[in-house]
Amino acid sequence: MEKIVRILIFFMLSPALLFGQFLNHSNVQLLLYGKVTDEYTGNPVGAIIEFRTPDGKKFKIKSDSVTGKYQQVFTSGSEVEAIIYDWDVVRERFAFKLPDTNKYAEIEKNFVVKHLKEGLIAYSFDCFEKGTSNIVGLCENQLKNLDEVLRFNRNVKFEIRVTAFDTYIKTKKVETVKKTITEKKKKKTITEEVTKIEEPPLDKIKALVDSRLQNIEKIVSAIPRGKGRLFVVPFYESGDVQPNDEPKPFDVFVVVKELKNILEK
Repeated sequence: MEKIVRILIFFMLSPALLFGQFLNHSNVQLLLYGKVTDEYTGNPVGAIIEFRTPDGKKFKIKSDSVTGKYQQVFTSGSEVEAIIYDWDVVRERFAFKLPDTNKYAEIEKNFVVKHLKEGLIAYSFDCFEKGTSNIVGLCENQLKNLDEVLRFNRNVKFEIRVTAFDTYIKTKKVETVKKTITEKKKKKTITEEVTKIEEPPLDKIKALVDSRLQNIEKIVSAIPRGKGRLFVVPFYESGDVQPNDEPKPFDVFVVVKELKNILEK
């Protein structure tokens, strides 16, 4: 049924396309369709999709907010850039080329985006050498790239949590304990294995986090759009127990602190 609907839409749109932005008499037309979904949950996302071609032509449609579906007619062989964004969606660019064919075809193209919500961990970064405050890898550039997010999502504020998760985690300790139980009025002693969760020393966590905080604050203070929208905070907690009893590599987390629809009063 869905395929029939797409074909009907194709024929409804075809006359208009004869005078549209993607007119090319030498190529047949294709129906591009798919879904926009959330990177974190897999749920459908309603977002603006702006299509562009190398000749400078562009137009916008919107994916369905309930299903995430979209569809649009192009000519075969088109080079397309899709820019997807909205007030609660991080702007993303996707470039692709459609097949060059001599007959009508339906091409599926799905997009995955970051759908922002308050409290969401939008980004996780590995910023420090284990047990130190030395910045490593791409951390500085990753943090500076938040300026681009702030540029297009003017309604969002982030909390940047500095942790010691890469160094200090809760640990599991299995102990054998003896218990006395009563069965049929008789007492007997049994042994059980009990798993206990132990926390690392809070003073060590605090000392490491505080030493790291200054380096992150220095980077964030240089982000042009960060003032009043990026908040660096210490996070004095240990990491969760991992299956292999190893800490996660991430130690800085960017959390959505506030998100408002600027179109709503």
